[in-house]
Order: sequence, then C-alpha cells, then structure tokens
Amino acid sequence: MDRKSFIFGLTATGIAPIADAISLKPEESSGENSPRMAAPVLKNSYWYIGHLMSFLVTSKDTSGSFALLHGIEIKGLEPPPHIHTREDESFYLLDGEIIYNVGNEVFKAKKGDWVFLPGNILHSFQVQTEQAEVLIHLSPGGFEEYFREMSEPAKTYTVPPRPQGPPDVKGIVETASRYGIKFPGLG
Repeated sequence: MDRKSFIFGLTATGIAPIADAISLKPEESSGENSPRMAAPVLKNSYWYIGHLMSFLVTSKDTSGSFALLHGIEIKGLEPPPHIHTREDESFYLLDGEIIYNVGNEVFKAKKGDWVFLPGNILHSFQVQTEQAEVLIHLSPGGFEEYFREMSEPAKTYTVPPRPQGPPDVKGIVETASRYGIKFPGLG
C-alpha cells in the first residue's frame, strides 16, 4: 500500500481525527493531568522581588503532585535561610553558578548540575554569577502559589528592575508561613 492510500485509509476510519485531538496545544488542554508542552513566555511569567519566574507546570495541572518553574535568580536577592515543611525542592542549573547550603552540606552548583533540597531541612543559597537560570521542581506542588501571590505579572519577558530599598520582610514571612515556610530567627 502506498503512502497516499494509507493516509486516506486512516482518515476514512476515523483515526486521523483522534490523532488531532491528542496533539492539543497547551492553551487548549483540558486541565488536570492533560498532556502539555510549555515554555517560559510572557503569558506565564511573573516578577518576583527582582526575579523573573515562569510557571511551566502548576500543581493544578498535575493533581497536586508537582510544579515546575523556570527562574532567573539574581545575585544579592536571595531569600534568607528557610525550611519548607510541605514540599521538597530541586534546582537544575541551566546557566550560572549558585552555592546551596542544605543542613550541613554545601553544594557549589554550576550549569548542568541538579541539587535536591529535601523538605524540613534548613537551606539557603547564594547566586555567584550576576544571575542564574534554573528549573525549580516542587514536589508536591502548591508552593508556586506563594510566588504568584507575592509577584506581579511580568510586563515584559525580561528580568524586572532591581527593587529599590529593602524587601518587606514581615510581609514575606507572613505570606510564606501560610505556605508552610519557616524562617528561623525571623518570626
């Protein structure tokens, strides 16, 4: 059978319409646990205290099992040492260098490295390059909503202007605590 006859046969039997339904575009996805493809673009990006965060997959997309974010972390704008009580966190460095302090361990991560930060362990990180590009995996998902709550939708797909003045530490601690984050020594 030649290619033309084969394709005509698929169309006639109704297989081609099924194949079209399987290849939904992300914005046409039917929601939870649907196949999807995502990229960091303006539509899914936020400015978080000087960082650019893009929501690739949220907990709503995975029935809560995980979330995946793309981030541009900026040197000097890192959070203070903290503990996640609800999720594990992983970072895959796409570019740049970051030092992670996790419990008693120190990891000097560079492009291509993956760092796992288990829940309930004090950790912090310091960006060593001017900025670092990372994929952030949260398991289970849910904490990505903290970033959404504390951010503004990105006006352009660029790193936002550096914040002027100190961050609202009280507001960060209060909001993060609703998501199970503890900041020993800050409240």
